[in-house]
Amino acid sequence: MTIDRLLPESWAPETLAALERWRQGHLIKVDRGAWIVPTWVDDPVTGEPSAGSAAGEVRARSAPLSDTGYMAVVSQTCDIAGGPALRHPLVQVCPVRDISEFPPDKIQQVKDYQVSEYVWLSKPPVEGAQWAVDLRATVSVSKGLLAAVEPIQGFASIEDELILGQRLASKLARPAVHDALAGPVFDALRKMLSKAKKSQVWCDDVEQLRLEVVEGTALYPKRVRLLVLTDHKFGPGERKPLREEWKSHRKALKDAGITWESIHFVTVDHCSVRLYRSTIPIEVLTLERGRFV
Repeated sequence: MTIDRLLPESWAPETLAALERWRQGHLIKVDRGAWIVPTWVDDPVTGEPSAGSAAGEVRARSAPLSDTGYMAVVSQTCDIAGGPALRHPLVQVCPVRDISEFPPDKIQQVKDYQVSEYVWLSKPPVEGAQWAVDLRATVSVSKGLLAAVEPIQGFASIEDELILGQRLASKLARPAVHDALAGPVFDALRKMLSKAKKSQVWCDDVEQLRLEVVEGTALYPKRVRLLVLTDHKFGPGERKPLREEWKSHRKALKDAGITWESIHFVTVDHCSVRLYRSTIPIEVLTLERGRFV
């Protein structure tokens, strides 16, 4: 069997019309997901016990993954309805999680898009709820289910829905980078810019942050520096906050066997294609410049 077997011989007009109501970011009342587990050994991750089967055999495990009773549609809108959608019998959804039990500072981080696995739901169907889309699991849902029910709004604006798409694209497309950089350094830069943007005008003129691996590879870097792309040439005062933040990671990188090099500021107009293509984007959603490639 292949995915083609799930497609109808011809799409009923009423089904196509019903699917036109849906778009990426809409919610659906679904809480159950499924995943594959080994059956010949105990699963050391999910805890599923062995079924005593022959080595190599697997089975599907199904259970509720959403504690809110909702999931968010994460398939691209053009894959739900329209020309390309005719080749897609299924859509992908992610669980919507209640994060009200999180510490207040972590809830704020989710709201500020600083936690990579969550996307803040700006208009949940339950008033006052603190919910977020959990990107750590996706579930396939038949389009027949979408056609049979009404879409539910979960985001306050189209702009908020677009952020969901940006986060999904970044999660799938982001390059693998050494842990010493991808974790503490990149997170610290995001937090610093998120905080500074609330009061510092210079943040509005930062186009992108990129990592330049001067020697080695992204996974095994030997020498790195931070590249800051700006709309205009920054003066000493504008450069200082980012310069000091980058400098604060010098020792930690050295301990990880990575040589730190001074930060490099380049205006967008003077950044060569060669330099741009050879560097790695650092996603900072609070810059509001969209997805970086």
